[in-house]
Amino acid sequence: MSEFSQIQRLVRILQILTSRKNVTTKELVERFNYSVSKRTIQRDMLALSENGVPLVSEKIKANENIWYIMDHFKQFIPVPLNTNEVLAMQMLKTNLYIFKNTKIESDVEKLIKKIDQIIPEEVFLELENVTSENLFENYSKAQYEYSCHNKTITDLILAITEKRICKVLYHNQSKDEHKRFTFEPVKLITYNGGLYIIVFIRKYKSFIFLAIHRIEKLEIMDKNFADDHNFDEKRFMKNRFGLYSGKPVEIKLKFDKSIAHYIEGRNWHHTQEIGCYKSGDLWITLLTGITPELIAWIMSWHKNVKVIKPKSLVKEINSIICDIQKLY
Repeated sequence: MSEFSQIQRLVRILQILTSRKNVTTKELVERFNYSVSKRTIQRDMLALSENGVPLVSEKIKANENIWYIMDHFKQFIPVPLNTNEVLAMQMLKTNLYIFKNTKIESDVEKLIKKIDQIIPEEVFLELENVTSENLFENYSKAQYEYSCHNKTITDLILAITEKRICKVLYHNQSKDEHKRFTFEPVKLITYNGGLYIIVFIRKYKSFIFLAIHRIEKLEIMDKNFADDHNFDEKRFMKNRFGLYSGKPVEIKLKFDKSIAHYIEGRNWHHTQEIGCYKSGDLWITLLTGITPELIAWIMSWHKNVKVIKPKSLVKEINSIICDIQKLY
């Protein structure tokens, strides 16, 4: 540890005292990596006592002082974390990969440092060499780099929490055009390595997705919007297989038994039903729109999947396969 100011030492000593029954002066010196002397620790304990902390000091062998704090005072100290809670915090930190190199990442780092201050001594020593890097890793691929969108993300969080109307210059990639419009921000979401925001377009009384990396200019207005659009997330996502929406139809697919273990046990869609043929092959039905995301997912299983119905989906996939054959 680096050098500590007295206030930093006092706070840390309080945390140590409230997480264990007693501690010696020598142990406190060791806890600060010998960056302070026994005499300094003794002065710190005196300062705590003089400021109303009910400390008790007793002499033990070799003229060593042992310190403890009276139990009734501990109720004023925040409840400390246990080992599993600290590990969960580290794992969640690693899972926030999409916010790497943004203000959110730095804020999470600050939060974790604050949480570290209330970790009990025995947990701290147990996990002293445990970090998010050697505990858990997220191997999600093809995520966007959002460090250059740091201000946009920060502004959108402000706009959501304060219910502020936003003006945007947005690049519509499918039409390769730029549009200017106003929206009311609802919620940030992550999907397949990308960061998106659900917004309400009051002019059309509709909710849509915007990709953060397609926002070229964002202005947060001083005007607040009326919180009267009653966003129903379940209804909004009902007919989607991913982000795209479409008219729901019954989809039935047959999966080869060789990949059955990849299909069963996973939640592909909230309407899914999965069953098994006598041959060991699987069937799955979904009630969703026929969208580019659905087709891409089906084709990702290559020869191990067959579309049973509807015929319109069979025809569309056949057309794509023909185009691929021409390409190669």
